[in-house]
Amino acid sequence: MDWVRIHPFIQNWPGGGPPATFDINADENGTAIVELAWDPQALAAPSTSYVPLRYYNSGVAANITYKTDRGATKTISLLPQVIQLVGNRASWAIPQALWDGYVEETLKTLNRPSTTTFARQLYYRVRATAPGASQARSWPPDEFLKGPSASAAPHIGILTISASPSSQIISDREALDAMASTTPWSAMASAILTALWKNLPDSDPGRQSLARIFAHPTYQGLSVRARASVLTLWLYAGKDSRLLLPQLLDRNAVTGSNVVTPVVAKTDLRGGKTLIENLLALLNIDPHPDLLSATAKEHLLDDVITEILDPNGQVNQGAAGTCSPTSIQTLALTVNPAEYARLQAGWLSTAGKATLANGNVADVPAGVFKISNYATVNTSGFLMRTFSELAFQAAMLKYAQGSRFPALTGTPANMNQIFQATITAGLYANETKRALDGLFNVNFKTAIVTFPTAQTNPFWLASQMGLSNLLLTDLPLRQQQIIVAMFWGSPYTGGHALMAVRHDNGRLFFKNPWYAGSKPMPGVTQGGLNTNPPRRYEDPTQALESITDADLATWIMGYWVPDSVIL
Repeated sequence: MDWVRIHPFIQNWPGGGPPATFDINADENGTAIVELAWDPQALAAPSTSYVPLRYYNSGVAANITYKTDRGATKTISLLPQVIQLVGNRASWAIPQALWDGYVEETLKTLNRPSTTTFARQLYYRVRATAPGASQARSWPPDEFLKGPSASAAPHIGILTISASPSSQIISDREALDAMASTTPWSAMASAILTALWKNLPDSDPGRQSLARIFAHPTYQGLSVRARASVLTLWLYAGKDSRLLLPQLLDRNAVTGSNVVTPVVAKTDLRGGKTLIENLLALLNIDPHPDLLSATAKEHLLDDVITEILDPNGQVNQGAAGTCSPTSIQTLALTVNPAEYARLQAGWLSTAGKATLANGNVADVPAGVFKISNYATVNTSGFLMRTFSELAFQAAMLKYAQGSRFPALTGTPANMNQIFQATITAGLYANETKRALDGLFNVNFKTAIVTFPTAQTNPFWLASQMGLSNLLLTDLPLRQQQIIVAMFWGSPYTGGHALMAVRHDNGRLFFKNPWYAGSKPMPGVTQGGLNTNPPRRYEDPTQALESITDADLATWIMGYWVPDSVIL
């Protein structure tokens, strides 16, 4: 066995709900045990002398006597548990009696002063043994549990029961009852959501987010099963993404002829599953073993939802030419986020690969997710918001470049070469077409300017003028966004890919993947101007900029237009 991982479904579990449940994954079958502790120190150095409940090992019989918050004595008697991996995975829930004990400890933390040393966090470790093996493989390793950063080791939080629970009743009981049948692992979802709704105060932002979902017209127009899936997504999306899910219900996608579809109902290009279904599918994958910071299944969901709601900002800040795969990602997230989520379920899994809409396979290059390995050798620096962004960029670069992408030999120098190629490289015109064709299963035509010897060459200027006119004709006819490349820098030092949105009042409006709307770069202000090319910052929160028709005609480099509508 080379690796084993354990992930809870959500990071923070309500004390008034069912016990926390974990997914165990490995590269082989075998048996596993799970250890739980109040602190990383107890997990690193197990002992029978600890206070009751501080340390638990599922592989050993447990007889624990403890005091409840009100002073009553309770005893927990548990037999050893053999957790069998089947198909390289297993699911394990904390025994109910043990969970009740932890919940009692959380109640003690509300006393003033607290009557427990429990900090409402449970650290966990899995030890798995492959068939016939003499030693177990453990995760997290000891180094995660020692030193000043030990408090950040994988753990879950237990939410205390509110002292002032809400009196409101869930308005969509029909969808709540249907949650248990939406997915194989969602039987507990209804109980957890009910516990949260009951115990979170009315002022809690997460509860207010859920209330907005119940009242949203798009949500109310969905089928019972679809509404149940939205509620399940809210539960497993994580603390931060829960607050943003009403925005997902606000989003629409255009599919030609002014046909507008709510993105939650948008279907992917292989299998016909909706965006919500593909997002929930992320909970059912075995996460890639290199995603060490994704310690809970909700982190994968949060990654993808973050990209959907803020589809700009690139992995590889630096040269303008690196924006080509990022602009393609922005286009995918804008026209069909369901397809984007479907691909992520493959790229973020142990396989690290996904089948594109045209049937070709694109895989994440080996070792790319191990970003800490390259921190000291990367002199240019890079920005990465999410692993889903990195997965898309890396997989599409490798797929589109083909033989130009570095071959894998496995040496440390080669692995660094591959990583650097991922964060510093872009795509040529023909490679951009290959990426777009594969991603959307539509034939894209490339309109590109010819390269003269000097900027003042009349043929260059005439060629650009013709190209600009073609773009301004094509964009409204397609009624969808188009990838455009402009020359960037002075004097025309390189190309920069953008996503053209619309043409209005003598200006081309486009999204610039150079920065994220959630965090514009310094100097990017509403209404501000920039040069090379001359452009105006229309709405930095959307990474939206514009350029005049006249300036477009002297700065355009090319664009890619599909033969038919992108579904």
